[in-house]
Amino acid sequence: MLHHAKGNQRADLICFDCDGVLVDSELLAAQNTAECLSELGINLTLPEASALFTGKSAAAGQQIIRDTYGVDLPAAYFARFDLLLFQRFRQQLKPVPGIADVLAGLRLPSCVTSNSGKVRLALTLGLTGLAGHFGYRVFSAEDVSRGKPAPDLFFLAANRLGADVRRCLVIDDSVTGVTGAVAAGARAVGFTGAGHVEQDHAARLKDAGASCVVNSAQELAAFLHAETA
Repeated sequence: MLHHAKGNQRADLICFDCDGVLVDSELLAAQNTAECLSELGINLTLPEASALFTGKSAAAGQQIIRDTYGVDLPAAYFARFDLLLFQRFRQQLKPVPGIADVLAGLRLPSCVTSNSGKVRLALTLGLTGLAGHFGYRVFSAEDVSRGKPAPDLFFLAANRLGADVRRCLVIDDSVTGVTGAVAAGARAVGFTGAGHVEQDHAARLKDAGASCVVNSAQELAAFLHAETA
């Protein structure tokens, strides 16, 4: 159920995470992670792979593997990971149900703020037919020195698009993204409408600082309509 209190100020900009908000990619990515790591002798279940890496940048994922398993991922790992992941995406990737309608009904400027790399973002937005909505307004962790949960990506997007970051609405499915939005002074809205979400996920997003959590694209559309009316 959607619970929210309307903010005191109208938003200037809506920042959408990509994976798990615009495209239903997180389960595919978790499958890919588990498969590629198993080739290095690291065996993870899908829930374990998802919990470790959802919302993380490639650099953060590499650090997690180093810290948790004492393994430095070889350069060849990343090339193989992308090759297999992009094959999966071309065969199976879909937009989050209803998200195209949300974008079509927006009354405010919008952008993408994602920890994914630029090549992956171009592919996923292109495959799902969402690239045309955003045009050049796509910001990647590769554009800043620190990806989410640092606030840098939101500062960059607001600056480039002439918005006050404190008047940005951030739609994100991960604790990482919500944490970064809160650190930037933006208002975070948790999203649990993709296929990878577990039962306690909404509570974790609220604990990270989300002002509310929406459970579907339809709830998100209703929320944004109320906020920007």
